[in-house]
Amino acid sequence: MSDRKNKSRRRVSLFVNYVAFFVTVEIICLLAFGGVLFYFVSYTWEDEQKQKLFDYTDNIADVYEEFLASASSGNDVSFSGLCYAVSSVTDAAQADIFIANLDGEIIFCSDMANTQDEFTGVITCEKHSEVHIPGEVYTGILVDGMMATRSDLGGIYSEEVFVAASVAKRIHASEAEGIVFAVQSLDTGLMPYKAEFLQIFILVGIAFVIVTSLLIYISTYTITRPLRDMSEATKQYSKGDFSYRIQRNKRNTVREFDELSAAINSMADSLEKLENSRSEFVANVSHELKTPMTTIGGFIDGILDGTIDEKNRNHYLGIVSDEVKRLSRLVVSMLNMSKMEAGELRIKPEKFNLTGQIIGIFMSFEQKIDDKKINIRGLDSLSNIYIEADSDMISQVFYNLIDNAVKFTPENGDISAFMTTEDEYVTVTVRNTGKGIAPEDLEHVFERFYKGDKSRSLDAKSAGLGLFIVRNIVNLHGGEITADSVYGKYTQFTVKLKIRLIG
Repeated sequence: MSDRKNKSRRRVSLFVNYVAFFVTVEIICLLAFGGVLFYFVSYTWEDEQKQKLFDYTDNIADVYEEFLASASSGNDVSFSGLCYAVSSVTDAAQADIFIANLDGEIIFCSDMANTQDEFTGVITCEKHSEVHIPGEVYTGILVDGMMATRSDLGGIYSEEVFVAASVAKRIHASEAEGIVFAVQSLDTGLMPYKAEFLQIFILVGIAFVIVTSLLIYISTYTITRPLRDMSEATKQYSKGDFSYRIQRNKRNTVREFDELSAAINSMADSLEKLENSRSEFVANVSHELKTPMTTIGGFIDGILDGTIDEKNRNHYLGIVSDEVKRLSRLVVSMLNMSKMEAGELRIKPEKFNLTGQIIGIFMSFEQKIDDKKINIRGLDSLSNIYIEADSDMISQVFYNLIDNAVKFTPENGDISAFMTTEDEYVTVTVRNTGKGIAPEDLEHVFERFYKGDKSRSLDAKSAGLGLFIVRNIVNLHGGEITADSVYGKYTQFTVKLKIRLIG
């Protein structure tokens, strides 16, 4: 039970980790994008804010220049315009506006503009009375003609502020007369802007993460569904249930999953077929082992207890001998199959007369051939052909083929043997008349454990290993074997072997 829970956790954790990975990547990308966007937006906004302050100082500088021009002509009417301009900018920009002379002393400020005190060139407000612009600051402004930056204005302020400055000149002489400053705290514009931007970004980001996480969850669930089906399939297969099949999901567009699902279903078909063959094989082998062993035991007990008299003893001992030989052949077939699957079957090549071997095998079936009155054709026309191969294995090949031909040929039927040579190969064909092999069984006759009901109905003792072993022996010699049949007329097997093994 604990193992099952752990496996369930691992399956859930695979899905959750998959979702968590993409959500984490999404959040990291969102934060990275937000950081870059925040930087550029802040940078752009700051430039615009500094430019706006500079525009304000530039406008005030123009008004101040007009005021100086009018003052020099004895007309003070424009002083109210200067006060209005400074007061308006102070309110609009929430900035500290003041004008300094070329010595860095403050001579006019926003407080004076609000009270409209008389312009005397001497500062009268307490806020700016002790402020003196450092020489390096106003010198730089005079050289550049302007300033728009972040600065503490040479230590006047305890922290950085936005500072913009424009030079006011005499209208006719174009000589610097003073410098107009606009100072704005960062908290006044930038910090609220950043806070608002951050608030909007967080709200949008949360909504974005929720929506995309839901989409990721749904898409991940859909993508991993074939994996869950495959996992369920393998669990069923591990329990021995090979009937489970993975259903194709039309919504799944991943080609690799479709191919893998098809491969697993194909594997399940093969496993189910193999399992059915094994079950049938076990049943056949059990029956084949039980029947001769029962027969052997019964006849031996009859001989020992005297039930079988001396006159019939040799007859029943002959039956016992045949049954022992049949058991021996079954064991040898199973051992050969095991060696083939393990790759341990080795060829021991030698030169021998293939024609003589085939004729000898036919001779060993003489009694059965005579009993069924079978006509053997083609042996008299065979010429001696010597090949280099494993004599015992090749003998097993043709023994099986001829044994099958004798079994399935009806009384008064025909068995034919043909042999031809071409280049480095010899081709042997064994054909027998009879019921033949059904088309649906023909393509499976070389599979292990296979017994077609129609093609093997006359061979109740077959375990379905003979032709499987025959094909593997022929392949091991670098040859090939084919089967052909016309149902209701004949069956033939054609073996093509190398005359001489090389390598």
